[in-house]
Amino acid sequence: MLINSENGVIELKTFNTQLYRRMSLDQLKQTDFYKEKYHNFQDVKTGYFWYYFHPIEITGYQVSFGLCFFGDQLDTIHMNTWENGDAKDWNEWTEEKEMNVFHRNNTFLTRILEILPTQKKKKPYPSCTFNFPWGNVWSVYDPRSASSLMGINFNEEEKTNKK
Repeated sequence: MLINSENGVIELKTFNTQLYRRMSLDQLKQTDFYKEKYHNFQDVKTGYFWYYFHPIEITGYQVSFGLCFFGDQLDTIHMNTWENGDAKDWNEWTEEKEMNVFHRNNTFLTRILEILPTQKKKKPYPSCTFNFPWGNVWSVYDPRSASSLMGINFNEEEKTNKK
């Protein structure tokens, strides 16, 4: 299983790598995954930094990762499936093609998580969510950005009440 249903850790066995919330940037940079698949970096000027990776094969799907760090700790994980027929630029893009990506992402998640989605919505935009005690795994088609995406949200730790 790619995503551990007990704790949300992503296990990339081919690269002997685990991705998890609050992983340090130094730890990521020491992994075979980073060394072999790192593609690009973006500083969004808010304290968040995105690291993008070339696709890897997972259960017959080509999957790319975007890892968002806040400071030097992993905060958010985004993923996406990819096929040769997907739009490569705006000239090839259609909503139908993008909805195909959304449905493919949902099928991929159902396969790797080995459960059906907890929640499906059509409004305000198509989404699919798998809930776990530690957070959730989601897939969405966002017409505002004309893109489909998957990701992992982790629950915030309990905060102490300040009086």
